[in-house]
Amino acid sequence: MKKESKVVRKNYALPKNNDPTQMDYYGVIIKNGRVKVDTKRFKKFFDLPDPSIEIRNTVYFEPKFIHKTDYICNIFRDRFEKSKALWFNEFAGAIKTIKTPKQVEDNTRYDLIANNVETPEDAYAAALVKGVKRIPTYRYVIKSLYAQYFHQMMSEIDALTLRVLISLGYKENDFSKKSFDVFIQSKQGKEAIPFKEFEYYKIYDRASSVWNFLKHNSLKAYNVLANYFPEMIYDPNKEYKNGDLALSVLKLDEKYIIDTLNNLHLFFDEVCRRAFNENTDEAYWNYDDYFINEAKEKIKEEEF
Repeated sequence: MKKESKVVRKNYALPKNNDPTQMDYYGVIIKNGRVKVDTKRFKKFFDLPDPSIEIRNTVYFEPKFIHKTDYICNIFRDRFEKSKALWFNEFAGAIKTIKTPKQVEDNTRYDLIANNVETPEDAYAAALVKGVKRIPTYRYVIKSLYAQYFHQMMSEIDALTLRVLISLGYKENDFSKKSFDVFIQSKQGKEAIPFKEFEYYKIYDRASSVWNFLKHNSLKAYNVLANYFPEMIYDPNKEYKNGDLALSVLKLDEKYIIDTLNNLHLFFDEVCRRAFNENTDEAYWNYDDYFINEAKEKIKEEEF
């Protein structure tokens, strides 16, 4: 008699552990130190990070990496997130506490009238003068804080870039935009291209050029900005001289700082795609800790 074969199908609806305080309840299974995702179970509780994870030849989806920062691009992204937090949580608030010319004018007028020091007409005139005199000092203080923040931000990015490159085989004792470019070309293979052909290089080049001008206050650095990024310079009479303070002509403001914070990562993403073959879209989620953290958040909700 012919023996009947039995087809064993996995029941995705019921996990082995039917306990909502355990990760496998949410389709996140840890086996031999790595995560395996039961996607049919997982999507009952979460949006799938990408529909492609359901297209596979294995029972479970297995993330590419363990940790978020196993992706090089995420190392840089984390740095930018920290820089953003510093700006919005500290610097932006501190800047708002600095008295504006209008506040000085209003406070002066109120004090003069309240203390009967001047007639209302004279108080208004004196307050207006005080407010006008405040303008250059206020602008200098604000631009100084912009410069301080931008310098520190770029310095931290530059230091991080060097540390990352060293971990990947960079041997030079010096580090510059040129040596960065040469090293990345060496990692791209036969079809290597220089930074100037990268789609997002302009964002990095402009930020680096602004930083260089802030550091050196030199005519050479001024000319680079004036020639390649004229929107960053306000010097209609071309009066800048070697050694003049860069802030006197540099258009460094909150709008540019936020634009840099929001977009500079695009260049580093491109570096990681071209030189290190990283999928920068998957880098947001294709690692074990992403799925573990999703499950842990649900477990917290169950426990509280």
